[in-house]
Amino acid sequence: MPLERRFSLAGKKTMVIGAETPAGGAIARAYAEAGADVALCALTADDAVMRARAVKRDIEAMGRKATEYVMDVTLGKNVQVTTRQIAKELGGLDAVASAPDLFLAKPIGKTTDMELARVLAMNFSSQFFVVRTAAEEFRRAGRPGRIVLVSSILHERGMMDVAAYSAAHGAVAGLVRAAGHELAHENITVNAIALGWMDWMDDRLSPGDENAGRARRFPMLHRLGRAEDVGPLALLLSGEASAPYITGQVLAVDGGVTQHQ
Repeated sequence: MPLERRFSLAGKKTMVIGAETPAGGAIARAYAEAGADVALCALTADDAVMRARAVKRDIEAMGRKATEYVMDVTLGKNVQVTTRQIAKELGGLDAVASAPDLFLAKPIGKTTDMELARVLAMNFSSQFFVVRTAAEEFRRAGRPGRIVLVSSILHERGMMDVAAYSAAHGAVAGLVRAAGHELAHENITVNAIALGWMDWMDDRLSPGDENAGRARRFPMLHRLGRAEDVGPLALLLSGEASAPYITGQVLAVDGGVTQHQ
């Protein structure tokens, strides 16, 4: 097969959850540029919808079809019902990407039960619901499927005051490895993209904070990540022919931070 066809999503039906986020928007644009139609799911029915619509306009400018939805990913039933609706309207699903992100920076002793529950629900439980539901749709259609979850390198590299957030992403890493194994016989791959410090995360980094300085110094490439750094890898992991032998992997897009000693 010619190389350009391996990376083509022409005629494919895709869904991006968290399309209003920088990572989700980048993935949606990459899918569209590769020829796919894209269902854009905003996580909340507020200004997130407006950001998702900006992504929709970009996709439509490429001549591709984009539709928008709101999906409360903290409720498994909502994920299931909305995904079923999208699959019916698109005529199936070939690839699903999910990019929720709820950051929390608090010491363990000051993290409330409610905060812990919210962080786990948005960053881990939602991803479990997505994998479960996407696999169900692929199985229903009797077709191969690709699932890409966006996560964080903090599942592997610890940092002060992010225990709840790190634990949630540690759970995502375990989910990816186990689900990759469980679904492989159905030709459904499950992988994750673990983000390092990205340029839209500046609100998490106080200029005078020591951790902020490390976030900028430690990448081997000596810069923060950008949204456009995410899309190509998601595209690789989402094509039926581009990465058929990659599953159960958590791949870092972090400029080399996790290799810093």
